[in-house]
Amino acid sequence: MTPRARLLPALLAAALAGCGSDAGPPRGVSSFWVQVVEVNGEAPPSADAPLPANRGDTADAWSFRIEARDPAGRRAPFDGMVRLSVEPGAVVDVEADEADLAIGRNVRLRGGVATGVVHVTAVYGPARLWAEDVGYEPAPRGGRPACANGENDDAPGDVLIDFPADPGCAFADDDTEEGGTFSAGASKPVAYALPRVADVQGGGSATPYAFEGIQINTAAPQEVVVTRVASDGFYVTDLTGQDGGYNHLFAYNFNTPANMRVCDRLQYLAGTVNEFFGFTELSFPSYEIAPFHEGEPCPVPEPAVLDARTIADASAMERLESGLVRVEGVHISKNFGPKPARNNVFAPEQSSCDLNGDGQVDFESRTEGSCANACSRDPECSEWTSYSARGNYKVTDGSSMIQIQTGTVSAFDPTSHRGRALEAVTGTLRNFSGGSLNWTIEARCPDDLVCEAPGCAPAAKPSTEACVRLRSLNDNDAETN
Repeated sequence: MTPRARLLPALLAAALAGCGSDAGPPRGVSSFWVQVVEVNGEAPPSADAPLPANRGDTADAWSFRIEARDPAGRRAPFDGMVRLSVEPGAVVDVEADEADLAIGRNVRLRGGVATGVVHVTAVYGPARLWAEDVGYEPAPRGGRPACANGENDDAPGDVLIDFPADPGCAFADDDTEEGGTFSAGASKPVAYALPRVADVQGGGSATPYAFEGIQINTAAPQEVVVTRVASDGFYVTDLTGQDGGYNHLFAYNFNTPANMRVCDRLQYLAGTVNEFFGFTELSFPSYEIAPFHEGEPCPVPEPAVLDARTIADASAMERLESGLVRVEGVHISKNFGPKPARNNVFAPEQSSCDLNGDGQVDFESRTEGSCANACSRDPECSEWTSYSARGNYKVTDGSSMIQIQTGTVSAFDPTSHRGRALEAVTGTLRNFSGGSLNWTIEARCPDDLVCEAPGCAPAAKPSTEACVRLRSLNDNDAETN
């Protein structure tokens, strides 16, 4: 036998001995077993009967049990705080069986176990309760926390001191600058329904799901239909929410969505919810279309007619945000022209409050700000700078007033028809929180503007026909991936 052959068995024996050395079972906390025992005092809902999406205006009570587990899956004798969170949603507070075991969104395990109730809000879809060891040890009352004492209390080579500089400090009242194990665990899903369009709108002035990437409930009985295809996105209405309002939404697509038509239904809709100066948007939308074809009934509802009382009611207007609306029997403001106003006096050719000619109205300027405010209060004044920048101009029936945007009616020149009557203006309702005129009706196409001027429609069409472009069976339809 060669020397190499004699050496090989010895090397293998040494390697096997090293692999088989018994250092005992793995110890320490590896994960947390999390169970939601009850929801609002009852058994957790099933996937077949989910709870409605929580809009963030109420808190649901989830009873829980948490156990620390070692790498072998056995209960570990962990005595420490864990941070609770819910995804998707937010934790309001935590109650433990003993009052001193819960602080904010944290609960202490004793002997590796914690039980209590966590109150959650803005929860939707399959939601899970998470527990994580972030290394938080609250300082005793009246004591000076290690993370707020101006000293380096952990490893000598660590030059970072206190919260938030030292990453081992979870909060300013943390009594240790050492980090946690960051072991974590999550419960099984708790069944909530996906939010409807009305849930995303929130039933108020702002969405409860701001900055959330969210899937909207488009399954039956919901019926989500496209009411407008615009240059920067599309508008939808959930027909099942007509009575309560808040059932309309704008999806900001950055450009015109390909192969989408008015009357199409959406089988899938998701995106990131944002509030853009008070206007609820679904950004970066993904969607699947159930296309509308010639010969099928168009489900687009008739527009809501706005009267003076509705226009003056902010809550009533919020219910209609992004929906189809109409004003009737109005005229364009008489004072609507490019020349600067003088001493807050307006004339047919003089309604610009850009008094220094820099292309914008400076509301911090005493003269320009005063001019713009005076024009906003006057139903017969439509400020020129707003029109030149965004195409918005004012219409009035003599008492109430609202802005409209008719850039989609290319043959109509509003400035040459100032003071002239418009029989009807239809469009989607957009909100902008700046200034006093917060609402604008944006015409979708020439069908939405009824008047006797060039470019106008001679009469209002029903929603099943207005701005509807029929699709043939041979159209190459597609949607986002």
